[in-house]
Amino acid sequence: MLTVDHLLTLFDPFCEARRISAARLSTLLFNDGKRILLLKNGGDIGSRRLQEAFQWLSDHWPEGAEWPSDVPRPAPSQQVAA
Repeated sequence: MLTVDHLLTLFDPFCEARRISAARLSTLLFNDGKRILLLKNGGDIGSRRLQEAFQWLSDHWPEGAEWPSDVPRPAPSQQVAA
């Protein structure tokens, strides 16, 4: 089962590979530039938004960047795979 801790593991490598700030990624994922900071400070997120965030990250993961091995990666969505 994917958790908020798994999601937090993905933020830094994604931001580094894309050269974007955590606030920008937060806006892309949640339409809220402060959501990642709230999660890092112990905030919570609904299960649907959590799954959507994992899927978005999997679909948009930068080429050449390594997905953390301790986080299960969702298969690409059909829209992206097609």
